[in-house]
Amino acid sequence: MKLYKEIMKRIFISISMSFIIFIVIGIIFDINDGGEFTLTNYRFTKMALACVATGLGFGVPTILYNSDKISYTLASLIHLGIGFVIYFVAASLVGWIPAERGIKACLITVVSVIVIGFVIWLCFMKYNKNLAEKMNKAIEKKRK
Repeated sequence: MKLYKEIMKRIFISISMSFIIFIVIGIIFDINDGGEFTLTNYRFTKMALACVATGLGFGVPTILYNSDKISYTLASLIHLGIGFVIYFVAASLVGWIPAERGIKACLITVVSVIVIGFVIWLCFMKYNKNLAEKMNKAIEKKRK
């Protein structure tokens, strides 16, 4: 039951983050297009579902960090590998990679997504490292 709750918590956080990023980027596109940003043929629904898939792709594999059987580096590679593969498949299906604008726009998009993904990953790793340090200090304090 504890594992189930942990997975559900991670899914909620990752899908929430995915939707926040989706909304912020949507606002940016709407502003850039002068309020003329429109989606037809269920594109909004498809993009929302792609956000859910992306959230699951990045969120569920984070459970690997709880395992003592694999190294932190391997857990990170698997986590980010799964997340990025799912993201890029979903992005290709819903048009988040601007193929119609040429290779340069596609490369900028891909590199930007990877950078943003690593920044988010680094923020979570720093948060968890700080949390572990606080817990270790509290344990040491109780031992004295």
